[in-house]
Amino acid sequence: MVFYILLAVCLYFERGMDIMNTTVFALHYGHGFLSRGVLGTFLQIWNSLTDVDLLSYHTVYQISEAATAVYFVFLLLFVYVILKKAGESNEFPAKWICLILMFISVPMFLSKDNFGRLDVYLMILSLFCLILLTAEKAEWLIVPAVVFAAVIHEGFVFMNLNIILVILFYKFMVKTDRKDKIKYGSLFLLSFLLPSLLFLYFEFFSHTFGAEVYRETEALARTLSMDGGFHEQVLRHEILGEDIRGLEVEHHRWNREDLPIFLVLFSPFIWYAVRFFRSYASKNKTAEEKWSAFAVLAGPLTLLPEFILKVDYGRYIFGICFYYLAITLFLLAKKDKAMTETVASYYQEAWGHQLAAALALMYLFLFLPFRSYRICDVITSIVAMIFKN
Repeated sequence: MVFYILLAVCLYFERGMDIMNTTVFALHYGHGFLSRGVLGTFLQIWNSLTDVDLLSYHTVYQISEAATAVYFVFLLLFVYVILKKAGESNEFPAKWICLILMFISVPMFLSKDNFGRLDVYLMILSLFCLILLTAEKAEWLIVPAVVFAAVIHEGFVFMNLNIILVILFYKFMVKTDRKDKIKYGSLFLLSFLLPSLLFLYFEFFSHTFGAEVYRETEALARTLSMDGGFHEQVLRHEILGEDIRGLEVEHHRWNREDLPIFLVLFSPFIWYAVRFFRSYASKNKTAEEKWSAFAVLAGPLTLLPEFILKVDYGRYIFGICFYYLAITLFLLAKKDKAMTETVASYYQEAWGHQLAAALALMYLFLFLPFRSYRICDVITSIVAMIFKN
């Protein structure tokens, strides 16, 4: 897996940052508590403590490199904890699922679209929570972690929080000790309510800044970018509170072009996943098990508002893939009976058709890396041929 990380950096790293990802560093708390202001505030504090001018593209790029490296470390730590907890009977299927998780996760933040994106920080915090939940160590730290993630980007509530809430709900349902019920019930409520309240504040009450603050932030954003540009939609929404859907008409057109083609080409994996999780759900018999299985299957529905209202379909597809792979690994690590039996059955099926399984893994790489507005490069190429754009 370490070798794959090094290879992926050589193959996929585009050594550049989109203006979306540099512009967010211009947002800071100097004018008040606003969404996405954590990184900019950190940069301002760091700049004030040194004689060197750190308000530059070079600094933002280096911070993003460091964040990406930390993300890789947390991916490996998560895999380590999963394999440690899975046990001998689940070791080989768990290793293969971990490999697939790494295949899709490592390249995600190496493209120019997503390098340095706030999502990488949200993924670090999500993996931190998953490690605590799997190891069952210091789980109270999940609450400040999800709050901090929602402060970094309010979209965490829809993008990443689902898997943490589902696991907390699962633990609440399967635990029999009263203290454990209270513990996980409390963690679930706090992890749901606090980020949700922050989302409501950032979305409806934090946009109280005027044109002067906008001009100042725009100037800083231009300084932090490589070519003097800035992301207008981000600043209009976060500083002025404007509805930017009118500025994303072209992106919605891209989504309408990309998604049907992606669903057709990705359908073998979708079909296999539907079979797999239907088999898993059928093995849950008691009421508690059925509710837990329903939560596991329905977790990614939190992304539905993003698909309807927003435009970053590449990020959302990655979020769904990561969710189902990570939740499967967690249930394996917890030796969930239904998941263990399902994985064993499908692992034997795959092992009996090794050539088909190998071809499927090779086929998966056609879709990597997932990007941002456009889902992935192969889809973009097909769209360009079909629609002549």
